[in-house]
Amino acid sequence: MNINEQKTELLPIVIEGQTFKPNAEGLWSLNEIHQALGLDPAKIASKWSNEVRAILDQSRNFVIERGGANPGTWATEAGTIAYAMWVSPGFYLMVVDAFVTMRNDAILSARMSSLALAETGKLLADNMPKATALMLKAKGHGISWSDACRAARVDRPLLAKRYLLAQGKFQSVFDHDKGDHVLQPVARAFSLGFFKRHVGVFGNADGWRVTDKGVVWLEGRANAINEWAFERDRKKSQARREAPKAPKVTV
Repeated sequence: MNINEQKTELLPIVIEGQTFKPNAEGLWSLNEIHQALGLDPAKIASKWSNEVRAILDQSRNFVIERGGANPGTWATEAGTIAYAMWVSPGFYLMVVDAFVTMRNDAILSARMSSLALAETGKLLADNMPKATALMLKAKGHGISWSDACRAARVDRPLLAKRYLLAQGKFQSVFDHDKGDHVLQPVARAFSLGFFKRHVGVFGNADGWRVTDKGVVWLEGRANAINEWAFERDRKKSQARREAPKAPKVTV
């Protein structure tokens, strides 16, 4: 079978730091390689004439285009390697090495893609049952704020409330049972279906829970919340480092 009939994606080859790309038909320009590498003028591809060259001509592994859009001398991988052997043993070894490297790179790339896909599939398989169960629970009775933050990939649940307070999505109200102010969603968030009030057997200390719709809403703000929390911690840490130290008291 002609090598050109194989439907494999061909990558560039590199010879002595020079990169050579195949054309759309999977052929390399031997004229380009010869000129770029400064090979012996007597070894130009069009002057190559022996039994090997004739066989390669017949199988279309070696092609001379005298006109058209791509004039010049072209060859498949097999033709390029055979031509290199005619040029010199040293050049032949360089060309073989270039094609071996190209193939190894392609195999490695495919292997890494396969591993990445398998790892992604494993993560999905491991987490999908948990995520599905959590969202079903959120759709039914709702889930706690902590569980909702975990599902939405919000790192700091308590700081998330403070962020949403600053955004006008949460409010501070006085809880008579706790004797202190607590942060909870504004009334509109309940009417939009992001949260639901629960005080019975399915309730919690907050008196409200997050719905499946609320988890999706929170997930859309996760990056902003996490970045805000990180920046807040960074500024506090910097302020502590820059705070003037109390002078030592000597007795």
